[in-house]
Amino acid sequence: MRKGVRCLVVGATAMVAPALHAQETPSTFVMATYYRCVQGDASRADALYKEHVMPLVKAEQAAGRITGYGWQKHWSGGDWRRIEYVVGTDMDKMLDSRAAVIKAMEAPEHSKASDEFDRICSSHDDYVWGGQVGSQAAEAVGRVRSAFAMSTYFVCNSHEKEADAIVKAVYAPVLNQRVKEGKIASWNWLEHMTGGKYRRLLVIDGPDAKTLVRNWATLDEALAKAAPELSQRFTDICDSHYDYIWENSGN
Repeated sequence: MRKGVRCLVVGATAMVAPALHAQETPSTFVMATYYRCVQGDASRADALYKEHVMPLVKAEQAAGRITGYGWQKHWSGGDWRRIEYVVGTDMDKMLDSRAAVIKAMEAPEHSKASDEFDRICSSHDDYVWGGQVGSQAAEAVGRVRSAFAMSTYFVCNSHEKEADAIVKAVYAPVLNQRVKEGKIASWNWLEHMTGGKYRRLLVIDGPDAKTLVRNWATLDEALAKAAPELSQRFTDICDSHYDYIWENSGN
């Protein structure tokens, strides 16, 4: 939240038809800030976000500058404790929206809350993601979230575009079938546009953590069965990753 609210999403999700929505040029953008917070005080950061930031981004959505927003809590994973995000389909409008929220947060009625938030969540990483392929159309991403999301952040080599093609050819049919069967709510594959070392992001939404863990536990085997050589090639390209499970806490 700091004196400049950061943005953006992670997988979006109402149950939808399992059609494949591929985007050669990203038409969905996710601007996300991943916060490291003092664990015992993180619930206070939640309250500050909901009281001071949520009304502002909700107004931005109503104005049509963003299509979605949210705040997610760490359930399992690494040292990121919270995500603040916004989603949109027009980057210029998203940047205008961000500037408007930053300006609003500098007003006297919000400045103390912003300072308090910064003390609780004193460091962060910013990323902008572009939608590549998923179970939702671009305009649907981020509008409705499931209760939980599993996000897998991949480190990839220079052949990452080949990894994208493998996701479309191999991952998509498997994941779309799981959406159709109700085993997961939705999924999205996103590419790095700006940020740190993670180059690709797979977000899978579901009703609870157990559902997401069960899906993940059987996913590698299903992918290897569907196309063993391509599955191995994907692992060669994106050879390390970090898994998080997030609990949706505001949108």
